[in-house]
Amino acid sequence: MMLRISALAIAVVTAVGLWKKAWLPEKKCFRAGFFVYYTHLSNLFILVYELVLGASGHDPDGGVYRWLSSPGVAVSVTLCIYVTHLIYAFVLIPSARRRGDESWLRGRFSFGNLCVHYVTPGLVVLQWLLWQDKTGLTVGHAAWWLVLPLAYFAFAMLRARTGVPIGHSDKLYPYPFLDYPRLGAKRFWLYVIGILAFFFALGCLFVGIGGWLT
Repeated sequence: MMLRISALAIAVVTAVGLWKKAWLPEKKCFRAGFFVYYTHLSNLFILVYELVLGASGHDPDGGVYRWLSSPGVAVSVTLCIYVTHLIYAFVLIPSARRRGDESWLRGRFSFGNLCVHYVTPGLVVLQWLLWQDKTGLTVGHAAWWLVLPLAYFAFAMLRARTGVPIGHSDKLYPYPFLDYPRLGAKRFWLYVIGILAFFFALGCLFVGIGGWLT
């Protein structure tokens, strides 16, 4: 019951956060290129996941609910949104401060920005810790969840190949650590491998926490 209630509550918070982040009231339109960024796609993913989880919870023995609340799916979804917070708070913002890049620093304390980068990730982690099933998690689950960031990586790089800038900016790459022409091959692949190694280690940490809690 609590898993279902928490799912519906998180869906509402995430929907409000995405709306506040995407909507430009002065222009009465949505922000161009909004869903090119991992932050917004991961929040949209959480919104859909939590909505379906909550809606299917009326039948706990149903196939949809059982699959969505299975340990492997639950930990993958949690990691997917938690890295949104970690990369933003500990990589992107410190890097933007060093570069003096106002495009990243502007509006970071707005309600929508706080929701998508802090509130939703925190609530999903709390949901996982308190109510999601964590039995039987293995290192294989820590590796399997990497499919999600790898899929985004492929999307971002293929999209950049089109040569179409993101929104009204002149940027082809959504994040500095994906900017292949600026970084060069060596630095680019070091970043990618380093990030994936960190994500795998984080997955192993969650697997360990899951084992300890069960």
